[in-house]
Amino acid sequence: MQLEIPIVHVRTSIAFMVQEGLPENTLLNLLDLDHEKINQVERVINVDQYEKLLAYGSKHLHYPDIGFRIGKWRDSGSWALVGHIMNCCKNVEQVFTVRKRYEILAGNISTVKVHQTEQTISIEWIGHYLYTHHISEEALTRWVAFISKSIAAELNPISVSFTHACSSDIESYENYFNCPVTFSSGQTQIKIDRQILQQPLIGYNPELLKLLMNYADMVIDRKFKGAENDVLTRFILQMLPEKVPSINDTAEHLGISVRTLQRKIKERNTTFKNMIKEVRQEFSYSCLLQSNSKISYISHALGYSEQSVFQRAFKRWTGITPKEYRKKNSLK
Repeated sequence: MQLEIPIVHVRTSIAFMVQEGLPENTLLNLLDLDHEKINQVERVINVDQYEKLLAYGSKHLHYPDIGFRIGKWRDSGSWALVGHIMNCCKNVEQVFTVRKRYEILAGNISTVKVHQTEQTISIEWIGHYLYTHHISEEALTRWVAFISKSIAAELNPISVSFTHACSSDIESYENYFNCPVTFSSGQTQIKIDRQILQQPLIGYNPELLKLLMNYADMVIDRKFKGAENDVLTRFILQMLPEKVPSINDTAEHLGISVRTLQRKIKERNTTFKNMIKEVRQEFSYSCLLQSNSKISYISHALGYSEQSVFQRAFKRWTGITPKEYRKKNSLK
């Protein structure tokens, strides 16, 4: 699966760097883009190019926390169509619902999971590759910025955590989030009070929401026809932390019959069960190279009931344990 970022996301990051003093043409040339290409709303770029842009901005602006800064600065427009849909929602709970439904339209470099208890909500960001800290800091900070702006009030999370080590002054993070911030943690997530779910959004517009959702459904249908494998993979990854999706779940999500999905899978000379296994394998290899991701965390993200079950499966695939794989293949 090729990992890609929507061009509107890139465009707002470039706008931030230009505001901070970097020449726009230099940034565009870095990505082999021009003014015409940067304004093609359905264009995407490879995540490696976006990482290169962030690294360049960090170096030349002397911002080791550039992802954090961009996350604070950008708005929902960087989520493109999905962001506009989220802006029109009735409350924060509906925001999470539509974000999950249309996640494929916001790029495929990560999955966002929402975990609920009686008192709290945790927004967990799970990367699909060996990402830099710029990416995860931007993603998590953007969620806080979006919710605060949408409800016209400070969000004030209970806690914030990142899997990487802190690259800047931790006080700046705690001042912005207004809560304890932990680095080198087992998860990248924000924990907030559950009551926030019923908080109304100031931009609620049911008519526009319906119109945008209908359009988004059409876009997804077009994407499915053009890149079926990516859409299937994304849905499986999205569902695994909650449960292993059935073929019925998947067909319903894609808006096609089970028989049609079975036929499409058969045309690839594989089975749905084998697709689940392949997604788990690919994602586990990627996660294990993120040295701060605990084995138990990876096991949960892949939908295994226990860590020991994941470890046995991994050894069947590779002949070695997850710990041995990480030690053998981690970047030096």
